[in-house]
Amino acid sequence: MSVVRPSDRGTARCASHARLHLALAFIVCAVAAGCASASIGLQKDGTYNLESSEQAMDCNRLSNSVWGRLQVLKALPAKARAEREAAAPTAVQAFSRWFGSSNKGLASLEEYDRERAHIRSLHGALIGKGCPPLDIERELAATDAEISQYR
Repeated sequence: MSVVRPSDRGTARCASHARLHLALAFIVCAVAAGCASASIGLQKDGTYNLESSEQAMDCNRLSNSVWGRLQVLKALPAKARAEREAAAPTAVQAFSRWFGSSNKGLASLEEYDRERAHIRSLHGALIGKGCPPLDIERELAATDAEISQYR
């Protein structure tokens, strides 16, 4: 047991506060690093992380966002058709079209995958808030069938 003399109290208190501040700073950095690793948008596993503003939307706004994105999604098969009919802008894209990459070098297929995952995440947030569910499976099925010919 150490004895703290009256003249050392300020020094001991400062050292204690310094350790506390250092520990708090470490915790804040660790939490911030953990949050930073969860990026927003399409993930490698095909899921989509929503922005905090999207997560905070009420039922009506979430529903409107889902329907708006479904309209964007429905326009993408035509965009893929036009893109396929046009010459590939780069040799890499031409090569991937010939030899079969997962998106055939078409930007519209990448956009389709991103929008589809975004719709699913928005719908998940909608259901998670207890809002009435939408029949997105029916909407997605028709568009999925259309876009499949470009994959």
